Amino acid sequence: MNVNNKLIFVATVAVIASSAAQAQTKVVVDPGKRYQQFEGWGTSLCWWAELVGGWSESNYSKLLDVIADPDSGLGYNIFRYNIGGGDQPGHNHLTKGDGGAAVPGYKPTENGDYDWTADPNQRNVLFGLAKRVKNPIFEAFSNSPPWWMTNSGCVSGGVNGADNLKSDYFDDFADYLSEVAKHFKQEWGITFRTIEPFNEPSAGWWKAKGDQEGCGFKNKQSEMIVELGKALKQKGLFPETSVSAADESNIGDALSRFNSYSAEARSYMFQVNTHSYSGYDSRGKLYNAAFAADKRVWQSESGPLHRSGDLDITLWMADVILHDLRDMHASAWVDWQLSDPAENWRTIAADHKKQTFSYAPRFYMHAAFSRAIRPGSRFIDSDNSNTLAAIRDDSSLVLVALNTGSSDAKYTFDLSKFESIGNRVKVHRFTLPAALKADADISVSNKSFTVTAAAQSIVTMVIDNATGGVCVPSEIIPYAKIHNGGWNETTEVKVNPGDSLVIGPHPYDGGRWTWKGPNDFYYLGREVRFKDLQWQSSGIYTGTYVNPYGCESTVDIKVIVNDPEHPYVEPVNPDSGKVNIDPRIATRTAQSVGKISVTKIGGDLLVNVAKNAPYQLSIYDLQGTLLMRRQIDGTATIPVEQFSYKPYVVKINSTGNKVYQKIFR
Repeated sequence: MNVNNKLIFVATVAVIASSAAQAQTKVVVDPGKRYQQFEGWGTSLCWWAELVGGWSESNYSKLLDVIADPDSGLGYNIFRYNIGGGDQPGHNHLTKGDGGAAVPGYKPTENGDYDWTADPNQRNVLFGLAKRVKNPIFEAFSNSPPWWMTNSGCVSGGVNGADNLKSDYFDDFADYLSEVAKHFKQEWGITFRTIEPFNEPSAGWWKAKGDQEGCGFKNKQSEMIVELGKALKQKGLFPETSVSAADESNIGDALSRFNSYSAEARSYMFQVNTHSYSGYDSRGKLYNAAFAADKRVWQSESGPLHRSGDLDITLWMADVILHDLRDMHASAWVDWQLSDPAENWRTIAADHKKQTFSYAPRFYMHAAFSRAIRPGSRFIDSDNSNTLAAIRDDSSLVLVALNTGSSDAKYTFDLSKFESIGNRVKVHRFTLPAALKADADISVSNKSFTVTAAAQSIVTMVIDNATGGVCVPSEIIPYAKIHNGGWNETTEVKVNPGDSLVIGPHPYDGGRWTWKGPNDFYYLGREVRFKDLQWQSSGIYTGTYVNPYGCESTVDIKVIVNDPEHPYVEPVNPDSGKVNIDPRIATRTAQSVGKISVTKIGGDLLVNVAKNAPYQLSIYDLQGTLLMRRQIDGTATIPVEQFSYKPYVVKINSTGNKVYQKIFR
């Protein structure tokens, strides 16, 4: 190569490199594709609260103010309280967390009384946060049953990591957890929304004489969930307090365990918990499984347990947060403990001798997310894997762009799918080692703007007046088969008495199916299987499919059982799905029923029925569990705010017959 050609070659390479560095990535944001509603950010209280709660109140109050403040602090609203098992007297090996791992239990002996003076430090922190945070969410979790319930007699685990709860103490453990929850509610005014009986139960690393509480629970998780659910129900705590599970360390393990749970166990669960230490390729699969079963997903504990590569730890954790929210659609993101002694694990560094604290780099990184994406936000679609998009309650659009690379990256955000959008972008930038600062506003032009994300940084953007978006329902293909025959695409099936039938429409996966039909039929799942069909099962079965974007489509499958003695009668058309009167009782109840209306306004149901008639209103979850029952005569206002986080079914009966049913979301 001659000199001139070499110069031309070098210049060409320089131009290409420069162009690549300045290349813009287009990101389309689609408000029509809506995912999880965000419940908030949080932390577990063990083990840091065991130490901080022993500071003077004036000193620990300063730290709690920072945790709770959504403007200048972290704005956390979710707190996981550790119900300690309490180790056997003479065991002094729970040394992790500067000694905070030695969490006291509330029942130190099997035959003795509960000790409600135990664990004052963790409670100090819990009560202080309850006073500071608007609408806090509390979860209780257990690392181990009390020592006297364990096979090893030790709360750090079993011999060689074996399952450690005695086989005949499942009900005792359920009674212990539910009794603590009952006392917190009745005596201290703290209601745990969920109780998690496990902590990394399948990991295999919980062994006797270890340095923290732990309990292997690879087997019989369904049985434990059922026992706890029954105990909560028996004590009047369920469904306000339900069960969460299983806090596995690996997301893939969380998926496997959830898929193995019995229907009865799932009926007591409203929430799937997982830690996001590993198993990242199962994020989407876990969400799909939970969504299909009408359960929310929480990322309930995380940190750099299995960190790989040499990326700065703060940005490494930012990447975990972004993809837990983006790919797993977690409804909450909860840190392990925000004040861990280890530098790579902590958000806030605490000096327990001086009773002071300072901010670690992770504090500013977490704040880049938590100050902008607030509880009640709805995540929406953005088609670049390094970005997040959410719409807040105040109709502001929040965008987060993460750049872990070594060079700057330009993003052009296409907001054309919004009906309206503000004209200014408020910008905050997180940069290493520990800075979160406001930057100049960016103008929005023709529903588009461009931003540069510096190398190894986070850009948080907020735009007001974000409205509109078209949700596109999925097309349903109706399939059914009789006995073990072939599948037929049909919306009407005729069978003989005693036949079996399977209704199995598509889409096959990635969404949630619910069914309703004759005789109060309810089913959650895609394939509906019938055995030994009789005339009473004749009627229209309505399947509602909610796709991953939250868009609904429905299909009606008419099932006719050919019984000459009980011929099929076409049902009376319901009033837009609001009133459904069984045709067999229409002639004798139509006059007394009159017009029924049930309207949801905010956190209330406004009910109107005919007066002087005995009406019974019942509310169920989609698994058929009774949540509330009231007698109605005329008009009534029924508070349902506690059910607003999930779909529920409202039924109204008159003289024993169902005259109204509707699913509310």
